[in-house]
Amino acid sequence: MTDFVSLDFAQHKLLRLANRHGAELGDALGMVGAVPTEIPALAASYPLFFRKAPGSGRFELAAMLGFTATQNLFLDGERWDAGYVPLALRCEPFAVGQSAATPDRNTLLIDLDSPRLTRSDGDVLFFSDGRPSERLQAIVDALEALVTGAQVGRDYATALETLDLIEPVDVRVEAEDGPPLTLSGLYTIAQDRLNALPDAALLDLRACGFLPWIYQQAASVGQIANLIVRRDRIRATLRASHGA
Repeated sequence: MTDFVSLDFAQHKLLRLANRHGAELGDALGMVGAVPTEIPALAASYPLFFRKAPGSGRFELAAMLGFTATQNLFLDGERWDAGYVPLALRCEPFAVGQSAATPDRNTLLIDLDSPRLTRSDGDVLFFSDGRPSERLQAIVDALEALVTGAQVGRDYATALETLDLIEPVDVRVEAEDGPPLTLSGLYTIAQDRLNALPDAALLDLRACGFLPWIYQQAASVGQIANLIVRRDRIRATLRASHGA
């Protein structure tokens, strides 16, 4: 459940925000939405795919964190084990939207049901004079990047779809025991069609700034091998601890 309300200093000045990560805080996710402006940073750690958004059916970018819906292989206790945390997770539990009080303009919303919120420890949201704390300002900056990137993401996906550069892919992952896992509902860059594009189309993609992202996204699929290494290392650690 969520309970989004407009963030207000008078009402929420005592709230604090957890400064750690954890499954119990909502980080147990196998995939997280992303925007293409993140691709250069994301591609260093995460396999990137398209998936279809529920309802609209539009292609949206997503970063793979694990091989099941709740498996996040980047969680290491309370630490995030990668140099870059996706924007969508850095913004939690905040969003940009309309409230009943301000239906004609965007406002900063906070989910009061989020387990990330506390009154006892963590980072403050406001200084005593009502100014946003450094943590809150960083979240606002991340939200602005996410909102701006979302429009770029729609343009990026539309350009690739128009050129028939998005194709479905089933990701098959060998299991340590039991049958292999097959992850469906994912889409990737159609590299054969990309390589066959005429020069004019490539120049158009380059002029839009999309061409580097396309190649980086295509190459990021190789990060699946690193996810398998992470999974197997975590399993080995758990076996060793249970045997101790």
